[in-house]
Amino acid sequence: MSKIFIFLLSVFFLISPALADEGQHHTASEETIQRKDVGICSVMREPASKDYTYSYKGKTYYFCCQMCLDKFKKEPEIYVSKIKEINLEVFQYGFLPDPVRVKSSDIVKLIITSRDVSHGVYIKEYGINVSIKKEETKKIEFIADKTGEFDIVCSVYCGPGHSGMKGKIIVEK
Repeated sequence: MSKIFIFLLSVFFLISPALADEGQHHTASEETIQRKDVGICSVMREPASKDYTYSYKGKTYYFCCQMCLDKFKKEPEIYVSKIKEINLEVFQYGFLPDPVRVKSSDIVKLIITSRDVSHGVYIKEYGINVSIKKEETKKIEFIADKTGEFDIVCSVYCGPGHSGMKGKIIVEK
């Protein structure tokens, strides 16, 4: 019995360092997730990093690596033209603008505000579901890689007209 106990104890001490390394890897994943908050690299269309930034015409752009930053600096208008920044206002019981129109393959930056109560912005086909409080601003970025007309609905109960609160995003070829 004591041999089994010593064996199990030995196994535990051998595995413990591996579990500790796994915990450190998890922390790195969280850092990577936090970096996604700065948006999408307009060159590679991958998650951008706070480590690679450039200001152009009063706006700050984020990139995934130095190579993309250098490409952008050479011909910024090529990349800026594919970014559609849209101020989306949410209110009882609608969205402005409505419809939202973008082109297929655009990087869409929605800057969402609520003027009255808490709301949600849900676009099923793009996996977007964001709640927003009154007078709060949230930024969402995605690549418009599906064409068609898609519903924008409120996903947070906002009053008696909530069930009819719909907008459209139209992604054209």
